Amino acid sequence: MPEVSSGGVRIRYDVVGEGRPLVLLHGWGVDRSSWADVGYVDSLRSDHRLVIIDLRGSGASDKPHEADAYTADHLTADVLAVADAEGLDRFALWGHSWGGWISWMTAAAHPARVATLVTWGAWDPRPEDGPTEDGQKLISALRQEGMSALVEPMRKELGERFDREFPPALQAVTLRADPQALAAAYSMMWVDGISDADLGSFPVSALLIAGELEDPDDDAAKIAATIPNGERLRLPGLGHEGTCNASSLTVPIARAFLDRWFATT
Repeated sequence: MPEVSSGGVRIRYDVVGEGRPLVLLHGWGVDRSSWADVGYVDSLRSDHRLVIIDLRGSGASDKPHEADAYTADHLTADVLAVADAEGLDRFALWGHSWGGWISWMTAAAHPARVATLVTWGAWDPRPEDGPTEDGQKLISALRQEGMSALVEPMRKELGERFDREFPPALQAVTLRADPQALAAAYSMMWVDGISDADLGSFPVSALLIAGELEDPDDDAAKIAATIPNGERLRLPGLGHEGTCNASSLTVPIARAFLDRWFATT
C-alpha cells in the first residue's frame, strides 16, 4: 500500500482503476474500505483512477490523539501530499460527511488543483463554533467507552433501518476504529469553514448530495443555489448513513456531473 508523510504523519492510500483522477475521502468513523464495501469502487474504477485515502486518525494511516493534529490545514495538506505523490496536477474530490468537509476545505484552499467536487452529508461548509453539547457528550463517551458509544446509539436511533443504512461490514470497520483519534478529530470538525461571502464566489463546481431525512428543509438546495456552479441531489426516504451508502442511486448522476466538469475546466 502506498504511503506519504504529511507533516510527520503517515498517510496511506490505495490506487485502483484508470481514467480521470478522482480522490475519495471517507467519513468520520470508517476508513477507505467503506468505498469498496458499498459498491463505489467497482462502479467507478472503469473510468476513473481512484485514489482512496485513509484519512489521518483512520484505517492504516497514523492516528494522532491531539486535537490540533486535525485542523483543516493539516487535513488538506494530507490530500495534497497524496496528490503530489501520485503526480495529480488536477483531480476531482468526492467526500463523505467528514471527508466532504475536507473536500470543501481542499477546494477552497487549492482551486487550481481541484477540477470539481462531490459531497454527501456535507452540504454546508460554513464554520461552526465547535462541537455542540451533544457533540461534547459523544467525545467524552468515545474516550471513556470506546466505539460502542457511537454504534449503539445509532442502532437505537435508526431501529429497523440500522442494518440497511449502516451495513454490517461498515459497523465492523467502525467498531475497530481508534476512539481517541476519532474524539480528537471530532472536536475540530467544521471549526474551519467558508464564509457566506466566499460561498457566493466559490471557485469550484460542486454536487451536493443529501438525504431527505438528514436535510428535511432542503438546505442543500439553498447552498447549491448560492455557489456559482452548484447542483443538489436529494434522495427521498434516506438519512445520513443511507445516503452515503446508496451507490446505485448516486454514482450515475455523480459520474455525469464529474464528466461534465472535467470536460469544461
